[in-house]
Amino acid sequence: MRHTWSESIRIWLDKNKGIILDFVQDLVRFNTVNEVTHGSEKECQLFLAQYLRDMEMNVDVFSPEDVPRFREHEAFFPGKDYTDRPNVVAVMNGKGEGKSLLFSSHIDTTVAAPGWNRDPWTPEVSEGKLYGLGTFDMKGGLSASVMAVRCIRELGIQLQGDLWVESVVDEEFGGANGTLASRLKGYNPDAAIIPEPTNMAVCPGTRGGALWRVTFKGNTGMSFSGEKIMNPALMAAKFIVFLEAYEIAARDKAGPQPWFEEDRSLSVIVTRLEAGDLSAPLCDSGPTTCHVDIWVECHPHMTEKQLQQDLLTGFSQMYANSYSEWQEPEFTKMIRFLPGCEVDAGFPLIDMLAYHMEEVTGTAAIKAGAPFACDAFMFNLHSTTPAIVMGPSGGNAHAPDEYIDIPQFFQLIEIYVLTILNWCGIAEEGGQDE
Repeated sequence: MRHTWSESIRIWLDKNKGIILDFVQDLVRFNTVNEVTHGSEKECQLFLAQYLRDMEMNVDVFSPEDVPRFREHEAFFPGKDYTDRPNVVAVMNGKGEGKSLLFSSHIDTTVAAPGWNRDPWTPEVSEGKLYGLGTFDMKGGLSASVMAVRCIRELGIQLQGDLWVESVVDEEFGGANGTLASRLKGYNPDAAIIPEPTNMAVCPGTRGGALWRVTFKGNTGMSFSGEKIMNPALMAAKFIVFLEAYEIAARDKAGPQPWFEEDRSLSVIVTRLEAGDLSAPLCDSGPTTCHVDIWVECHPHMTEKQLQQDLLTGFSQMYANSYSEWQEPEFTKMIRFLPGCEVDAGFPLIDMLAYHMEEVTGTAAIKAGAPFACDAFMFNLHSTTPAIVMGPSGGNAHAPDEYIDIPQFFQLIEIYVLTILNWCGIAEEGGQDE
């Protein structure tokens, strides 16, 4: 960069605060809840596509189903319907002499969790926060990337490298097929930033995770004639006790360097417990099956098979005296396994993001693995594009009263703009010098 653009960017941000917040709220008003097998993202995606066209970007709206080899790819996860669920990819072409950069976001949200104090689809600004379903995960991050492009366009800056923005469908609940479709369509630039909600941390790696239904089987009845009753609910209860111990023990184990060495809080969550005939007016004997649905996280380099075996081995060792009497529980995959992934520590975009983070906020940048799983693995394991995760500050992801922090949201846009100028390079400058 031939001169510092920070002042010009901040003037633009201050002038356009209302427009920026209006755009986030416009996206939130669309119900784009992921229904696991299907979704309703189309209306919002078409709105976004037109908004990007109005910014004079070249826009591609396409169904994942129209991408060659989509369902044949090794990373495709079956059981999904992509009727009326288009991806949106837009590019602002550079002069062709710089590196290209993509901002990749998903437009779908989780369901509105019980307990909201406001309507999830009626955004509300209060005390420096913007509330609404998907503000934090991740319509806020998507909006920040779009506004970064708009800022560059309206400041009259011509980039050397191409700048891409995409909004994919079906990321929640272990989706990521939408992300795969864009990679297979050929949108594989030199680097990608995923604006997932990291609270402004620069995350060159992400955790992995699995959602399984673990089924215990036994027999039922009353032991009037000396029958040996094996109540699967009892073994399931022991399994839950083991899971708590497993999660606690993980805190003593360092993750892989350099991004996860201090990450000692891998989540193990029992999401559902089911046993017995729930339609019966009462039950006077035990169940024959007991289902325990669990979400278990892991660090990069652990496979799905290794994670499952780790649980089975630990469980059998903890209850060695009684485990052998039981049939081994069955693991049924509820969503795809999300592998952890990471970018090489020497990839230059990492330090570039951290530098501009410190420049804008005046605080030291956090560089660490993201405390969640997401679709970054589609880039880092199944494409030539390294992807780093960095997004807004806020809270209550997948919970009532989700929000983003507004002052830091504007800082994030500035960080994005400066990173774009640095990474892609400037061919021509507009606006006023400082």
